[in-house]
Parts: sequence; C-alpha cells; structure tokens
Amino acid sequence: MRVWAAAALAVLLSMVAARADELQKAFDAVNAVLHEDRYHSGLVSLRSACPKREDNPWQFVTSSTVVFINETDRAILVDSGYCNGGNGSGQHLVIIQNGAAKVISDAGIEDMSFLAVSMYSEAGSLFLYGDRWLTTDPHCCPSKKATLEYNLKTHQHKFTDLGDNKP
Repeated sequence: MRVWAAAALAVLLSMVAARADELQKAFDAVNAVLHEDRYHSGLVSLRSACPKREDNPWQFVTSSTVVFINETDRAILVDSGYCNGGNGSGQHLVIIQNGAAKVISDAGIEDMSFLAVSMYSEAGSLFLYGDRWLTTDPHCCPSKKATLEYNLKTHQHKFTDLGDNKP
C-alpha cells in the first residue's frame, strides 16, 4: 500500500510541476510581448513584485486558466491587473503548441473590448465566454454577453453576441 501511495504522489507531483512549467512559459511570453509594446512594460507574478515608480505601466498576474487542447497542447488565459492601480485590467490568451508559447494578440481580447470569464476547447477551436463592450459603453458596464470562437488551425476569430447584460 505504501509503494502505491508513493507512486501516486510522485505522479501527482510531476503533473503539478508540468502545469507550473506551462504557466511559467505563458507568463514569460506575455512579459516578452509587453516589453515590446509602446510602454515597454512587463508582467510580474505578484503585485508585491511591481516596480516601485509613479508612472508604472507594468501588470501583475491576478489569475490564470489552463485548458487542455489535446494531450500536449494548452491554452492559457492570463488575467492581470495594473501595478499603478485603477480599474483597468488585462487579459492575455497564450497558446502552447509543440512546447512553444505564443500570445494571441489579434483576437480582440482586451479591456474595453472583450474579457472572458470562461474558456473551453472543442473541435479545433477555443470558445471564450464573457463580456463585450460596444464603443459607447462606459468602462463599468459592458452591454453584451458574447462568445469568442478562436480557430486553432486558421487563427481566425469571430464574436457571437448572446444578448444584453442585465443590471
């Protein structure tokens, strides 16, 4: 019985280490993209690690969601807050395929556009469900619920509005 329990624990620990490695790849990919943006910012894993300066465009990880695409590939949604405070938020979709992480920056996922609250993979696409802002919506109040479908082969995306947000 002890041998079986030790083997089960070893398998569990290796799975946790593998997920941690995938999350780190996703965080590193987002950090690299943010370093290249016009603000030359970055991503830190904890708010307490935010650079201490007045005009700080850096972001910190608030949560992440991992979805299995298949046995080896993953989609990771990284949610972030801004180190300088305020009510803005970031969200970054990272696809890990064949061990390489790529940030999907052209699918319309961003504050004041679309932010997902859940995600799943089916038939070669990712489906993200969340809130969608129209151009006249205030920051507090996105007016639509929507699904974003992202095709993993063609890298095309489309929104399907699902109705109005209820107050």
